[in-house]
Amino acid sequence: MSAAPIPWKHIRNVLVLFAPLWIGAVLVFGLIGVSYSFLSSDIYAARQPLVVRDEATRAVDRLGRFASQTELKAAQETILEMAQNREVVAAALREIGPPDGGLDENWPPLATIDGASSSCVNILAPQGAEFGNTEVVYLEVKSEAPDRAVRFCHAMFDSLTKHLRDVRRVRADSVIVELTHARDLAKKNLDEVSDRMREIEVRFGADLGELRNLNDTYAGDSSYRRSLATTKEQLQTAELDLEKLQSLHALLVAGAKDPNKLLISGGDLLNSQPSLQRLKDGLIDAQLRASQLSGVYTLENPKRKAAIATEREIRERIIQETNAVIASMQPMLELQFAQVKRLSQKVKELSSKLQMLAEARTMYAEIDSELQQRSEQLAEAEQRLVDARASRSAALSTNLVAALGPPQVSDKPIGPGTTTMTFGSMMAGLIFGLGAVFLIAPGPTHSHGRRRWTDHLEGQNRRAEDRARLAQQKRRSSDVQPPQSELQHTPPQPTDQS
Repeated sequence: MSAAPIPWKHIRNVLVLFAPLWIGAVLVFGLIGVSYSFLSSDIYAARQPLVVRDEATRAVDRLGRFASQTELKAAQETILEMAQNREVVAAALREIGPPDGGLDENWPPLATIDGASSSCVNILAPQGAEFGNTEVVYLEVKSEAPDRAVRFCHAMFDSLTKHLRDVRRVRADSVIVELTHARDLAKKNLDEVSDRMREIEVRFGADLGELRNLNDTYAGDSSYRRSLATTKEQLQTAELDLEKLQSLHALLVAGAKDPNKLLISGGDLLNSQPSLQRLKDGLIDAQLRASQLSGVYTLENPKRKAAIATEREIRERIIQETNAVIASMQPMLELQFAQVKRLSQKVKELSSKLQMLAEARTMYAEIDSELQQRSEQLAEAEQRLVDARASRSAALSTNLVAALGPPQVSDKPIGPGTTTMTFGSMMAGLIFGLGAVFLIAPGPTHSHGRRRWTDHLEGQNRRAEDRARLAQQKRRSSDVQPPQSELQHTPPQPTDQS
């Protein structure tokens, strides 16, 4: 069940009755606003447009522009943080001096620095935009007078740029220390690989060129391979000549004992001995003549005897010539043996060197590749270190924040004026007074027993005194009514039959 509405007449009576309360609140609050307006000092704001750029050493082709919006936003937020830094604000306040123009060694105090950094210094994006949308930002400062606001803005810009250079310098110093350590480590690693390379080069010495050739061209030919192939061919020729000499020597040794063996297996072996070849041919002719004469003459015939004597003499001459050739062949055999041995040794040495170079080529290739990689790492570390030193040098002489114009100060003080402050204070007093009046004023009285305004807010809840009154009425009614036992023993009344 909803509560009954409050009549307007009751509201008017309450306002008239408690008029001193709410009118007094209006006057008091208005007086407070007027007093605050007269006692508080005017605040003027000065703005200076700034443009932010990136470091040129990071990307020369972008001419100082940021690579992304995120980097630009981070740079502008860094500038905001530095602008509200205590040291930056303290340096600017120390430069412009106290407001009264006097000399104070303790200026500025810590409270003034904290107040100025939190409420008087700010970095704003143009037209209420967010950081990162444009490279232009505004340095805004607040002060009690227009000329002081302009000087404070100039001092803040100088202090801000100085501390931003210090930030870049400190960052560059830390980066230089890190890059120097990386450069030294890369140089140390390069020296270790160079020492290993030097040991291998000293170990191979004269074969270093061949090892490098093997490392440079895996499928190409080399001087050792060509020399080995030539030596093997020479060895094969020498061994073949040696075999011929040995076969000729064996034939001559057998022919020195029996010249008939020269007739059976002389062949091409005797081409190198023309005298033996002619003796062989003469012996064959003598044997043929003796054989022809044996069929005509007897042994006593002088012609047959002469043929036999000629054959015998040729045999003796063959034996003598064979022994002489055998003796003359001995140095040739020794020389040929020595040549074969020398070529065999050379083949063995070349094969051993090639095998050793082949085994060392993989290790040498790994070390050479590692040496090139470490050299590139050292060169890259040197380049980064040079860039960091250039950035540090630029940090000491250039600014990444540039002014686009002089500070612009507002013509009128910022914040509400005296009239606005007074009217707002009076409205606050009126709201406070009306709230207090309707909080303490009694509500209208109705037939259902609710005699206060708070009863409408309680709904179906009754006041304690109303509940006590209802309980008392119930007790009285129970005392007047007879007990139930008496009602049960009452005799029935006679009824009228007629």
